[in-house]
Amino acid sequence: MLPYKVYSQIALGPITIYTWGLLASVAFIVAMIVALKEAKRKKIDENKVLNLAVFIIIGAFLGARILYVAISWSYYQDNLLEIPMIWEGGWVFYGGVFGALFFGWLYIKKSGLCFWKIADLVAPSVAIGIFFGRIGCSLINDHIGSLTNLPWGIYYIDGTVRHPVAEYLSLNGLAIFIFLWSVRKRIKTDGLLFIIFLLWYSFVRFFLDFTRCYDLYICDPHFYGWTVSQWISIGVFGVSLAFFCHLIKKSSVDSKLHLEL
Repeated sequence: MLPYKVYSQIALGPITIYTWGLLASVAFIVAMIVALKEAKRKKIDENKVLNLAVFIIIGAFLGARILYVAISWSYYQDNLLEIPMIWEGGWVFYGGVFGALFFGWLYIKKSGLCFWKIADLVAPSVAIGIFFGRIGCSLINDHIGSLTNLPWGIYYIDGTVRHPVAEYLSLNGLAIFIFLWSVRKRIKTDGLLFIIFLLWYSFVRFFLDFTRCYDLYICDPHFYGWTVSQWISIGVFGVSLAFFCHLIKKSSVDSKLHLEL
């Protein structure tokens, strides 16, 4: 069994570094390096990608916080002053995705870029960002898992052994990145790489949330037995599957026309 440890801060003399913030910064930097590398390969203006990143970050933070506050409204309605206290945690990944998509779409529309081309460019970056970001979650142990007997379970201070949820999410992000990065040059249909990312993430996330705790008062809210992220995962998977079928059909038609010409 793994011991329960919390590494929330790193003290360097008079300077205190918060580990989650550090890993979130690393996630952003690595994601930007990956995105700029892809922008250069696809001959997309790198300055526009940098500007887009600002919009995406703002949208992601706002969306992630807003959705968290919404699903935890029973607490925040009596503690309104705590809503802006983002440094105390409280984010929902899907809220960040929706916020990033909306703000990113606003910039893409204004700058004249192709949404699907940019979405494909960003997909591997998001995946590698998940990998590093969830390492930060692991270090502060802010995701409590459900009970387990598996040998890699975390031995909590209350004597129970629980799933290492953050580690699962981190490894899933790494797996998605490796796959997307390896096939990105072979996929020619704009938007398909991004849709594959959404399909993979939503499918795996639905099942991984069964490893989240449900027996403690501090667990994520459950609605009809599922977490909010599980309900959203079903919707994202369904919509993504429809887009996937459409893009595959479009790709087949385009290939046929190309051969005829």
